[in-house]
Amino acid sequence: MSTHYPSRFDLWLKVVLIGAPIGVVALGAYLLTQSAGAGVITIITGLGVGGLTALFALPCHYTLTNDRLIIRCRLLTDEVPLRNIKHAEKSSSLWSAPALSLQRVKLTLEDGSRVISPLDRDQFLTDLKARCARCAATQGS
Repeated sequence: MSTHYPSRFDLWLKVVLIGAPIGVVALGAYLLTQSAGAGVITIITGLGVGGLTALFALPCHYTLTNDRLIIRCRLLTDEVPLRNIKHAEKSSSLWSAPALSLQRVKLTLEDGSRVISPLDRDQFLTDLKARCARCAATQGS
């Protein structure tokens, strides 16, 4: 059985990720009245930045299966075996991560850590701990 958890998406980050490219395109539209070349380049830059942001960040979600956590942000996918998770805790870390919110969960692994931001942190942690306990019990048998 797998459970899907969408990422929380903070308002301030929406403003930055969506508002900045829109602002650049609007600036480009204004620049068209001053210099066609500068306006076109600015509009293309704004659309390019917006497109790349969407390509790598949206949608962002996490899927818990019986034996792994799948972290997916459109083109980027990371699969973490549950047996490698040593600890999970609430966090508000600023580390770069596949997380669209500062209300995060830090996962300490055998070989490093991951930071994610499931919309329902408490339910995610409860579900993760139950699955990790089953995973550990299965390994011990």
